[in-house]
Order: sequence, then C-alpha cells, then structure tokens
Amino acid sequence: MPNLSLRLRSLLIAILALGIFIPVTVLTLSKAYTSSLLQAKYNELKLMNLAMISVFEFEDGESLMPQMLYDEQLNLPDSGYVGAISVNNQLVWQSASSVYTVFDSLMTTPAIGDEVFVPQYALDDSGSEYFAYAFTAEFDNGDQYIPVSFYVFNDRRDFLHERDAFLRSVWQYLGALGAGLLVVLIIGMNTLLKPVRLLIGEIQQASGGNQTQLTEDYPPEFTPLKQSINQLLAGEAEQRERYKNSLGDLAHSLKTPLAVALGTAALPDSAKEPLQQIDTLIKRQLKRASAGASAWSQGEPVMPVVQQLIAALNKVYRDKNLTLSASGDEGLFFGDKTDLMEILGNLMDNACKAARSEVVVSVRQLSRQTELHIDDDGPGIPAE
Repeated sequence: MPNLSLRLRSLLIAILALGIFIPVTVLTLSKAYTSSLLQAKYNELKLMNLAMISVFEFEDGESLMPQMLYDEQLNLPDSGYVGAISVNNQLVWQSASSVYTVFDSLMTTPAIGDEVFVPQYALDDSGSEYFAYAFTAEFDNGDQYIPVSFYVFNDRRDFLHERDAFLRSVWQYLGALGAGLLVVLIIGMNTLLKPVRLLIGEIQQASGGNQTQLTEDYPPEFTPLKQSINQLLAGEAEQRERYKNSLGDLAHSLKTPLAVALGTAALPDSAKEPLQQIDTLIKRQLKRASAGASAWSQGEPVMPVVQQLIAALNKVYRDKNLTLSASGDEGLFFGDKTDLMEILGNLMDNACKAARSEVVVSVRQLSRQTELHIDDDGPGIPAE
C-alpha cells in the first residue's frame, strides 16, 4: 500500500479485521447456540419419554396407554411431536399426534436401561427430519419382564427456524456494530490526524513565506519534529540574512571603484558602456540576492505588476487605440520583482506591437505555480 493515505490504510485494515472477526464470531455463536438448543431438545424429549413410561402398563398380557396424555403436544396432530411404543420390535402404540405419520421403520432399539438421542432422523419417506429419543425399560407382564422401547420424535423445522432467526439477528446486530465501529474509527482517525493536517498547513504557509515559525500546539510526539522544523526555518532565515549582508558589503566595496572609474574624464566612451553595464548588472544581482532565492521567500503578487504595466503601455500605445485588460487571480511570483516586470514587460510589449485592437492578460494561481496567458488579436506567426 505505498500510495495509500494513513486514513485509507487504517480504514482498509479495520474493514479486513471486521471482515474476519464478524464471520468468526457468528460461527462461534452459531455453534454455541446450536449446542444449547440441542441440549434443551434432548432434555425436553427425555422428559416426554419419561412421562410416557410413567403411564404405560401391561394388563392381561396387553399393553395399555391412556387415550390422551398429560403432554398436550403428543395429542395434537400438528404439534410436530410424535410418540411411539414398541414391544419386541413391533409397534404397539403411537400417539394421537401421529395421525398423519406413517412409520416406515423405527430406529435401532436401545438396550434395556439405555437411551439413544439422534439429532437427525428420517422417520418416513417425506424427506422431513426429526429429533429422535428412545429409551428401553422392562415391565412386569405377570410371569416375566418384557423390554419395552419408548420413542419420541420432534420435527426439526421449528428448531431450524429458531436457529436461522437467531443467526439473522446476530448478523444484523454485528453488522450494525461493525458499521458503528467504522464510524468511530473514521472520527478517531480524523481526530488523530488533525495535528498532521495542522503541521502540513503550517509548513505550506512557511513555504509560501506567510510565516517564519510553526506556532500551533502539537501533541508531545510531534514536539521534536516541530522544534527541528523551526530550527531549520530559523537557520535558513539567518543564512539568507548573512548572504544579504555579505552582498551588501560587496556592493559598497564595488560602488566606489566603479564610481571613480566612471567619473574619470579621460575614460574613453568605449569603456564607459561596459562599466555601466557592469554597474547595472551588479546592482541587479545584488537586489535579486537580497530578495532571496530560497523556496521559503515571500512571494511577489503578480496582478499588481500586470496592472502597473497596463497603465504604462496604455500611454506608450495611446495612438494605436489598444484595449488592455487583465483578469483572474492575484498570483504569486517567487523571485525578484524586477525580473517579473522585465519578463512581463517584454511579453506584453510584444503583444501590443502585434495586436490590432486588444490585449488580454490572464493570471491563474495553481497549487504550486502561477499560470500566465497573454493573448492578442494580431495575425500571429505564420505557419511554415
């Protein structure tokens, strides 16, 4: 992630973490909840089985069961519960709730005193699956003890609906929790990155020459960085000042000899012009150096220079009846104002010479540079 911002990186990491955490949590809760439901279902069917055992008896060799049981779920056809009793692997009784149930076969009969609990059992060929619980007990039949197996079956559909409803709720709650955590994370990241934004803003202000030191209050972790940047700014300003003073001293050192040379009466005209050019060049270079070539220097507004040149060119080209205008931003030029006036003056003068009636100067300030357009309605340069 070399080109991603810290905020986006943190957001992606949080989304990845939640993408792993939420499904794992749902899976864990699903297993725990399913295990709890299975245990509850086992206890429920066991109690119903014991209730059947408590009312069963033999009389004259015949098995007897009441028509209606205490547990109403074994009496209602649509309850989803079915009870059955077998003796010697032969079905001898089934509950009133099994009126729509056809027993293809009963599950394996457990040994006497043993129980069997099967979470998924196909009771018939309808495709429905049941919870099944079976227990085998011995009953006195007069002259012998006979093993009797008791079965309770429960349709799994209600169980599955309950589990699915629970999982939907878990997904919804965890999804809402995840969304809330992302919102909190975004707010937290904005808060954490606020000092970074302030620092960037101050550096940009210092780069534009609008301030000389970082003055905002930053967290302790940023204090060494702030101090280092302020030392850098102070050192750069001090170096520029020393450079300016040195150039000033140089100017004074050269001024007197040049003045003496230029004031010499016997100086040939052929030598005066080069000396004057040297004098002008030295003054210009000293002025440029004193303004500073550093990236931290104060920018020179462009639009006032343009307006000043327009006023001067209107006088120069008064007889041509030109319309000179300027539009756009104020703009900044990081350099010597004399250089700016010389560059713009030459370009605008050329435009006035080529124009028929109008010259338009447009200034546009971009993030790190100033864009200038000088347009005229002249014939232009012919294509070769």
